Amino acid sequence: MSSEKVAERRVTAKTLIWVAILSAVLTFVSTMWHAFLPFIARCTFTGLGVICSEPAEMVGMPFVLLMLLFPLALKSSWLRERLGADKLTYVYIVAFTVAGFSNVLMPWCNFPYYACSRGNTATTNPLWKAKIPEFVAVPPEVADATLLGGVAEIPWGVWLAPMLWFFILISSFGIISLAVTNILRKSWIDVERVPFPHTLLAYESLIQVQGGDRAKAKLKPFLLGVLIGVVVSIPLGAIMFLPWFPDIYAWRTSTCGPGAQQITSDSPLYSQPIALHFNKHPIPFVIAYMLPLDVLFSTWLFTLIYVIIVYVAFYSGYYTALPTTGSCGRIWCGDISPLYASPLRLRLISGGGILGLILMTLFLERKHILQTLSVAFGRISPDEKAAIEKDEPLPYRSSWIMLIIGFIVLWGLLVGTGFDIAQGFAMVLLTTILWIGQTRLFGLTGVHVESSGAVQWITRAIWYPEMPYPGEPPTGLVLGSVMWSAQSNRHPLDGWGWSMWSSFSAYQMGRLTGVHAKNVFKVVLIALLVAQFVSLPTVIVGLSYYGMSRLHGASSLWASNLEWWASTGWFVVASGYPAEWIGHIIVGVIALAAMTYIHARVLWFPHPLGPILAWSMSFPLFGWWLAFLVAWVLKMLTLRIGGSRAYEDIGVPFAGGVLGGYAIVNFVFALIGVIRFFVPF
Repeated sequence: MSSEKVAERRVTAKTLIWVAILSAVLTFVSTMWHAFLPFIARCTFTGLGVICSEPAEMVGMPFVLLMLLFPLALKSSWLRERLGADKLTYVYIVAFTVAGFSNVLMPWCNFPYYACSRGNTATTNPLWKAKIPEFVAVPPEVADATLLGGVAEIPWGVWLAPMLWFFILISSFGIISLAVTNILRKSWIDVERVPFPHTLLAYESLIQVQGGDRAKAKLKPFLLGVLIGVVVSIPLGAIMFLPWFPDIYAWRTSTCGPGAQQITSDSPLYSQPIALHFNKHPIPFVIAYMLPLDVLFSTWLFTLIYVIIVYVAFYSGYYTALPTTGSCGRIWCGDISPLYASPLRLRLISGGGILGLILMTLFLERKHILQTLSVAFGRISPDEKAAIEKDEPLPYRSSWIMLIIGFIVLWGLLVGTGFDIAQGFAMVLLTTILWIGQTRLFGLTGVHVESSGAVQWITRAIWYPEMPYPGEPPTGLVLGSVMWSAQSNRHPLDGWGWSMWSSFSAYQMGRLTGVHAKNVFKVVLIALLVAQFVSLPTVIVGLSYYGMSRLHGASSLWASNLEWWASTGWFVVASGYPAEWIGHIIVGVIALAAMTYIHARVLWFPHPLGPILAWSMSFPLFGWWLAFLVAWVLKMLTLRIGGSRAYEDIGVPFAGGVLGGYAIVNFVFALIGVIRFFVPF
């Protein structure tokens, strides 16, 4: 990993212009690209967007661009010199950032959630529709036209207010996220060296594009990985895009979208109280191979504990419906699943673990945070201030002011939309700290915990203890239920979390390639704002000309029913009243703190992230526990046979090559899917 600074100390205005242009072009292309993909591809084979969905949300664009440059750079030393580590870093930052705002979820789902919520295709209760401001959603007739398309002349004047409202909603949190990243960057990236596995995998492709002695030393395992990635991925792509291709992976039946094998009714496991799936997607195994052994071990260990305690509970008279319930229902049905239903409610313990991770992170970072505040607003000598801020992207004062401005803008937007002051403040504060915790988890493991409920229970307990809501709902519930459920609690690709993911990932790549943080900051800021804005008029064009029913199916507008969002597990969190959940949340917080303390002193003790992952909804549902188990065995063998050198020089470039090969195949088949939209075959 490079620690040397590249030649270009300051990014030029010319470079920033092409960064902005590249961001805009990629955003437009990727947004429209996702309009024409078949439904089956949306979780794993979108090419430029998601290539491995929950809980990793890995995007393909940065890998695709680097792999397209790879053969060209091999043949042209001139191209390698022109690109250099700095330009390649900027390409990665732009691609990673743009991919998070030009995919199926954002903007194709999240913008219509709000903008089309007053339409007749949205079945929201009239009492709820009456609470939706006109500047948030277009009139019913305009919203309804997006279902079938064929709009001859787009009424841009009508779309302008909802588009600007949504842009401010997303971009203000982007400013908050980038400011938070600036404040924590030195501690996480420079001192702790939080790995961010997605970036480490992309770095292997970047090394090969850049060339040099380091690339030559890693070329053979990288190319072998590319070959394996291509061979494994071609049948998978053919299964998805070519109906006549034999289903050798059994992907078309009894398989969750992200690639988890369900328990079928003819399986001997079906009659057992097992609420677990088995992952068969290749990329989770690649990501898991990049993780520390203790995290891998702890996760599959607590999965085993999960299976055991569910058996014990079943034979004690609980969860008796498991053997007669469908495979997915065993995991997510609120009154049946041991993750949701009493007495175990393991998902809430996992969510409490996320809250504990947040609190522990903030506690352990207290000295660093206080130092940044002291440098920003306290009395400190100029020389000491300059020394502390030497490698920072901005002075700490600027970063804190940036954070405050972003916070006030988003808070003000919510209050101006109809939220009460306290609930608007809670939305911004709790969501910010939640995504700090989720980003920490992503940086350590390459995954996040969907629908954790880690902070949502606070909102439910204070403002909405009873659901369904009795009587006329406030705007803070009508719109807030979507925000608490999607932007705050579901996916980073729902519009908020990706801003923090992309910012930290950008600084991590900058550290690896030696690009100064000041340059990284300018590039990621431009990429964020451009992508967040350009995606919105692009999706309006797609909806108006082609229609949602033709692109993603008429059912894609179901989520514009805002009342539905208030009834889902993303907002409701669990069955019963919030008072019944708090004990499980507290158990999760205490367990995380205790395990962190013990693990720091007793190295063989299970890693505290184990129960957070194993008892979340995503790991049993999408079978990632199996990837962690297999990766633990493979990494253990690698280290036992060849030591850390074999892992660094052979294992890691091989893993990067597998992902690179998979990404290229993914892109090619996604391109075939786009072509088939216009030329069916």
